[in-house]
Amino acid sequence: MGLLFVVLIASLYVLGTMALRLDQFGRYYYWLLLGNIAALSFIAVLICINGWRLLKEFRERVAGSRLTVKLVILSVLLALMPVTLVYGFSIRFLRANINSYFDLEIEQALDDAIELSRESLGLQMRTLQRDTMTVAQQLVGVNESVSVIALNTLSAETESSEMTLIGPDNRIVASTGLLENIAVQPNRPDDDLIARVRQGIPYVGVDPIGDGELYIRVVAPVFSEDATRENSVLQALYPIAERSADLAESVQSSYQQYRQLVFLRKPLMLSSMLSLSLALLLSVMMAVWFAFYAARRMMMPVHDLVQGTRAVAEGDYSRRIYKRSKNDELGFLVQSFNYMTLQLEQSRDNAERSQQQVESQRAYLQAVLGQISSGVLTLDADNRVRTSNQAAVEILGPELSDLTGSLTGSLLRQDRQDNSITAQLGEQIGGFLSNNDGGDWSTELEVVDQTGRRFLFCRGASLHDVAGEPSGMVVVIDDMTTIISAQRDAAWSEVARRLAHEIKNPLTPIQLSAERLRHKFAHKLDSDDVDVLSRLTQTIENQVDVMKSMVNAFAEYASAPKLTLTHTDINQLMQEVAEMYRQGDEDAIFSLELDTELSPIAVDLPRMRQLIHNLIKNALEAQQSEAVPQVRIITRDVRSNSSHMLEMVTMDDGPGFPVESLSRVFEPYVTSKPRGTGLGLAIVKKIVEEHDGTIKAENRPEGGAMVTVQLPFQNALQLRGDAA
Repeated sequence: MGLLFVVLIASLYVLGTMALRLDQFGRYYYWLLLGNIAALSFIAVLICINGWRLLKEFRERVAGSRLTVKLVILSVLLALMPVTLVYGFSIRFLRANINSYFDLEIEQALDDAIELSRESLGLQMRTLQRDTMTVAQQLVGVNESVSVIALNTLSAETESSEMTLIGPDNRIVASTGLLENIAVQPNRPDDDLIARVRQGIPYVGVDPIGDGELYIRVVAPVFSEDATRENSVLQALYPIAERSADLAESVQSSYQQYRQLVFLRKPLMLSSMLSLSLALLLSVMMAVWFAFYAARRMMMPVHDLVQGTRAVAEGDYSRRIYKRSKNDELGFLVQSFNYMTLQLEQSRDNAERSQQQVESQRAYLQAVLGQISSGVLTLDADNRVRTSNQAAVEILGPELSDLTGSLTGSLLRQDRQDNSITAQLGEQIGGFLSNNDGGDWSTELEVVDQTGRRFLFCRGASLHDVAGEPSGMVVVIDDMTTIISAQRDAAWSEVARRLAHEIKNPLTPIQLSAERLRHKFAHKLDSDDVDVLSRLTQTIENQVDVMKSMVNAFAEYASAPKLTLTHTDINQLMQEVAEMYRQGDEDAIFSLELDTELSPIAVDLPRMRQLIHNLIKNALEAQQSEAVPQVRIITRDVRSNSSHMLEMVTMDDGPGFPVESLSRVFEPYVTSKPRGTGLGLAIVKKIVEEHDGTIKAENRPEGGAMVTVQLPFQNALQLRGDAA
């Protein structure tokens, strides 16, 4: 584009120069004019395309487009105002000068100069003609033999360069001067001119002779004395001074050029104004084009900065801007932006690494906290629950999840109306939380839920921020209920073992002694005493049998038989036991909801039969006051802590478990029935634990008791057997 502008400037220069050369004006001017117009039209099209593109970017709010438009408009205005001013004065000056060139006074002066030249030349020609006519008169009657001498004599008295005498027969009679070259034949006038002069009409004129030099040619008749003969002709050539010829030629040439200019006055003015207009248009187009170019060049860093800023706003800190200029403010701005993005990228990388480390530590801590059995709570300075692990949720219940992360989830809230374990925990450890003096503390708690009493052991430690100020507390909770229950079970097992050993042995001698007393003294006593003896000895035997049954039950509870696992269809076993009780008590209603998709499970068949028997028996005995006892049995496949479990649920419509003994229903001799040893549920729990399962007893909200047993489909004992 720059080369095209240079070519156009050169073309306009040639066009302006050619307007002053009239010989080439009509030949090349219009072709050059058309070429310049075509080139300017092409540039105008390119400028329009750039303008349309810029307008489109402006409408689409492309970065830097608004400032580019302002710069282009400002640049065009700055270029157009002075150029327009110069153009106006140039047009006015051009018109004034062209009109001054064709002033009437100048034209009259040129006419007067031409006329003066003509008068001067005419006077000289008339004088030379008169001198030539005088010589011609003196040659009248001169004999041809002496005409050469006479002509030489007469020509010496004149200023002629050459005189030639032509006789009546058109033969040169005599010649003098020969234009300083005697070897050359004298210049002879045309025959027509000679014929006219013979008739007495003289001729005088300016003619080019030889190499184009101008001479005044005078041809005069020499009258013959004999009327029968033709007149002779005398030709005289008078040289015109070189200075006079040059001046005359200059005046004539100037006059001719002036007349041409007068003829081309309007076309010249139009072409000059058109050339000036093209120059103005080229200047404006150059200004517009360079405005586009400069604006885009200047806006490139701004556009890059806007794009880079948007990228940084979207989180791309790796964006760098190419530094197009080095020593100006935009270059410094680009360098500052690149340095800023570098710092941001490094800060982000450091933050990401720190975040990854924090997340890694947090994941590690969560993995550790998720695997431990102790519940862990973290509290902020306002005793709001910030975090809790799964063990804490399992210990304190799902209501803890509602408190975690809540702005109102404080353990010490006074507006709580529920009696959840979390509320009981907050109430019992509120003193430690309120008096946070930075020391550690520990306490044992007893809470009550739908499963009964639970024993918790809590420990607390203060948390501090970077400045060392207290920022919260960490509370570790251990559910000691299972441990205490296990301790009780172990104690009861030891008691049962000792009872079975210490009490069972004396029972047989006592029973035998009572039988011997009855047999030995029965025939020695009267009938009344025999009846008393029989009644007393029978009482001793009956009580011994009761004690034997009790001891056997304790022995069974204390024993740890080796299980023989077989794959059993638990649904079929459940139906068999239920059918047995259904036949024994026709009034009882058994509702079995058995999962038909259950897989066989590896259990000890006799022990599992005893478990189901005890559960159904316990449910029926709890409904002795009911006319129509109802027992509902459910089996299903559940997921518990990523384990595949068999769940058996037994529900009844009885009064339920006493709340005060709900947590101890699986202990021996804990029963609400008037009859029974209280070992049924204890044995059930023992069988469940032997199969690596869990058992839970609770009261139903609509009334009645519910016992839930969960057994793994693949227990540890089975795994040991498979490995063996």
